[in-house]
Formats: sequence, structure tokens, C-alpha cells
Amino acid sequence: MRSRLLLVVLALLVAAGCGSGSGSGSSSGGSSAPAGGKLVVFAASSLIDAFPKIATTYQQLHPGWKVEFEFLGSDQLAAQIEQGDPADVFAAASTKYPEQLQSQNLLGKTTNFATNTLVLATPADNPAGITAVNTIGNAKLVVGDPSVPIGAYTLTVLDNLGIKPSSLNIVSQEAKVTDIVTKLELGEADAGFIYTSDAKTAGDKLKSFKLPASAQATATYPIGIVTGSKNAKAAQQWIDLVMSPQGQQVLVSDGFGPAPSS
Repeated sequence: MRSRLLLVVLALLVAAGCGSGSGSGSSSGGSSAPAGGKLVVFAASSLIDAFPKIATTYQQLHPGWKVEFEFLGSDQLAAQIEQGDPADVFAAASTKYPEQLQSQNLLGKTTNFATNTLVLATPADNPAGITAVNTIGNAKLVVGDPSVPIGAYTLTVLDNLGIKPSSLNIVSQEAKVTDIVTKLELGEADAGFIYTSDAKTAGDKLKSFKLPASAQATATYPIGIVTGSKNAKAAQQWIDLVMSPQGQQVLVSDGFGPAPSS
């Protein structure tokens, strides 16, 4: 009888222990994100200054999490996602590539979080003496490849100005806007079309000229969670921070326009 009583007590203790472990797991799991991990964000190269600033805040708000970035042209990032490269978030400088991924069920719903415009930029010493977009003449130009957003937006600007690309002295077509900025800073070209945000970040390393309002092209930036992300909760927290007043303030201070009204 005594041995049977001991067995009952032991069984109750084991059951209580299992129940306690299960309860603590449910209280920290479910709708909440894991205690830490790596969040991989694929982002358009024009976000290379703003997003790391937001990441600092994110990592402070979510101890144990580290944000890692891949900054490339939006087309290159989309191609990597199509090839199965692991990513949690995709932020592009155009709606074209997110829509392309969505058509393949590779990206979830997106939210437009910022806008951008273009300027004509030159090296700080402006060797070609450019004073406005209509004075580029035979100046050596560096532009974005037509397959990337900055290149597509540049073609829109030129078309709005009635300028044929074939009439210009284009010496280089780059895969991302940061490469255009680098070539201008190094004096490898006389002028190029870049985003307002990149011109602001470059500061006195470049000289920039506003475009006529009638010629301007406005870039729209969408962001979404990559299908199959194992960190969907953390990814949504990143998007929420980007869309928050704090995240928007960082973007605006870096030269981006506000998120477009829906």
C-alpha cells in the first residue's frame, strides 16, 4: 500500500513538472517573436544609409536580434529571392520587382513606406561647368542601367525633357545608384542622375541641381515579408518600425519623401 502511494505521488510530481514546462513555453511563444536571432533585410542600395540607422533602434527595442542587410539594385535582390537566397524582408525602390515576386508567391503584401526624387549631380568641382540639366551638352554622363529603378526613372526624366539618350555622351550604365555616386565622387564622370537622398548623404562631395517639376520622376518604395521567412514576426516588427514616426523621421532626414498616401 505504501509503495503504491509513493508511485501515485511521483506520478503527480512528474505531471506537474510537465505542465509547468508547457505553460511557460506557451506564455513566451505563440504570437511573440523568439528571444533573438538574425533578421535578413534585402534593401535597395539607396537605403544604405537610412536603414542601418533604423536597425540601431530596432536592435535596442528587441535585444538579442541582429539585423543584417544586402544592399543591391532592386532587380538583383529580386533575382536572388527567386533563386532561393534566404531573406526575411524585401524593400525596393520600385513597385515593379515586388509585384514580380508576388506573381510567383515569393513575397507577401507590401506597404509603400517612402518616396524619392531625382537630381542631376556633378563632382564637387563641377569640371564640365554644368549649371542645369539643359546644359549637360557633351558632358560625360554616368546613369543607372535601364533594368534598375534609378535607370528607369532617369529614362522617364529624359523623356519628360524631350531628350533622347542616344544624343547624350553616356560613358557608363551602373547596376545601382551607389555606384553612380562613387564614380562622380572619384571624378570618373562629369554628371549623373541620382536620388535626392543620395545627394543629401554625399554632402559637399557632390554638387546637385534640381530638375524641373514637369520632368521629375517620383520613386515609390514598397516593403514586405518574403514568403517562407522563418522570422515573420520579427520581420513585421521591422516593417512596423520603418512605418512608425521614428522610422519615418530617419528617412525624411536622409532626403526621402514621405510614404505616399493610399
